Parts: sequence; C-alpha cells; structure tokens
Amino acid sequence: MTSIWGSLETSVDLAISLLAGYDKPLDERALILLAHSNFQQRIHMISSLCEFLSPDYPHLVNYSHVIKKIEAAQKSRNKYAHNAITIDEETNEVITNSYSSRGSLKLNTEVVKIEYIQEATAKIHIAMCSLHTLITQKDMKPVWERV
Repeated sequence: MTSIWGSLETSVDLAISLLAGYDKPLDERALILLAHSNFQQRIHMISSLCEFLSPDYPHLVNYSHVIKKIEAAQKSRNKYAHNAITIDEETNEVITNSYSSRGSLKLNTEVVKIEYIQEATAKIHIAMCSLHTLITQKDMKPVWERV
C-alpha cells in the first residue's frame, strides 16, 4: 500500500506540473512549490487547474470523478497509515483504533484483514490510473484488467 501510494503522489505532482504548463514533467520550479504543499492542497490544485483549463481542453471536464477517486484512495490509505494496528489479546484479531473529536470524542475499533488493505491498495491504484487517463487521454487500466 505504501509503495503504490508513493506512485499516486508522484502522479499527482506530475499532473500539476503538466497542467501548470511547465516544460519538463517534473520541473524544478513546480517541485519547489509542491514541496511546500500537503496532499489535500495538491488535490485542490489539480481541481482548479482542470476547471481553468477545461474550456480549452475538453477532456478535462470530467476531472471531478478523478478527484473523488483520489480522495477516496486517500481516506482508505489514511485509515491504515495514521492509526495503530495491534493485536486484540482477547480475540487474537488484528485491529486498528481510531478517534476523532469534532464536537465530541468518538472512539472506533475495527478488525483489520489483509483483504481490507488490498482493497485500499486497489483504490489507490485505480485513482492513479484514472489520473493518468485524464491527463494523457490514454486509457490506463488497473494491472488486474490488463491483458
């Protein structure tokens, strides 16, 4: 999951650099700006650039579907990347504990199965493929759909 996340992050940076009109895919000027931006800000950059450019590049009109996939991938990844994964000694299950405090404290414990991490990884990969397709106009299917 971590490796494929790094690929999505690089794809997001490439997309921003290309949409912003830099000559090189990873122009140093773009990298300097991106180094000072968090992932959520980068998603907003892609949205704004696509919205701005869509009158001249109609293939960018459906960018919001790609943004939703990227945001869903981020949410899935964050569930495992930002919360401790431990063993429940009573049930011998792998669990993750999370909490939030928007208005009131909410504690959550969930069982973690390898399938759930595989699903999160698949979401990340699908988001990366969707972003590639949006930017290049060349369909990139997930690896499990390629012949």
